[in-house]
Amino acid sequence: MRTARLINMIMWLLRTDKVSAIEMAQKFEVSTRTIYRDVDALNLAGIPIFTTQGRNGGIGLMPNYKIDKKLLTANDIKNLRVALSGVRTLIDSPDVNETLRKIDVMYDADNNKNPTLLIDHTTWIGSNELKSLAEKINHSINDRKTIQFEYSDRTGARSTREIEPYLLVYKNERWYIQGFSLERNAFRLFRLSRMKNIDFSGRVFVPREVPASEMTFGNANAKLSKFQSAKILIQAEDIVRDRIVEKFGSDAIKKETKTGFIAELVLPDGDKSYRYVLSFGTHLKILKGESFKRHLMNYLDEVMQIY
Repeated sequence: MRTARLINMIMWLLRTDKVSAIEMAQKFEVSTRTIYRDVDALNLAGIPIFTTQGRNGGIGLMPNYKIDKKLLTANDIKNLRVALSGVRTLIDSPDVNETLRKIDVMYDADNNKNPTLLIDHTTWIGSNELKSLAEKINHSINDRKTIQFEYSDRTGARSTREIEPYLLVYKNERWYIQGFSLERNAFRLFRLSRMKNIDFSGRVFVPREVPASEMTFGNANAKLSKFQSAKILIQAEDIVRDRIVEKFGSDAIKKETKTGFIAELVLPDGDKSYRYVLSFGTHLKILKGESFKRHLMNYLDEVMQIY
């Protein structure tokens, strides 16, 4: 903790000519006596810090120690802070928090605290539970400890796994862990929401070399799709325009109507796409794509049989 405070003190002094001991003590939530002890420690380490007494007194760095303050501009610092704050809404990492604190030292000095970009993430109950799970997995990654759990894959098949965790992935509002499966003797991708009865008291492992191709999320995700693509023409109301544009882009809209629009979509011809289309309720209608429409109706019949 003291080491981080000393680094922050140096970063602060590099951004300003002089800071009062009281202001610095308030910033780091310590006493002024502790600040002066820190100043002595930095001087012993060869960093030329001076102190002056009186009304205009304070703590500063000798001018000949100053480095280029414009290595990062105020806008650079602001962007870094916004990005890291977005990460913090996803996972509460001590490393991220400490980095943010260091950035805050420089950020405050620029007197520009008005953000122009805010990143916020879903706060459903399930999302918070998965965030907590991701934080625990992140500790296992840092501690290099294996994780054991029960897993249900996309087909519903269950298995017991032990993995060496290497990388947490947050994609499309879903959490994944990429790791080396000891049962399969290969790298695998696991979705956190499909994991249960997780045991974090695993053994310490020696990190192995991770082939880049094995850890590429896109390649792993591409293997999940077994369905052929289907092109459909839909008529939808303006109330759902945002959902279509966010997923398929504005180029998907081919024609405007009095109450909405007509769009061309390309979807995998499978259960996931049927559920997606049905989620629009009465606000969307399929105009063309007979094969997809027939499969959708069959899916609806199966659902109706349950009830």
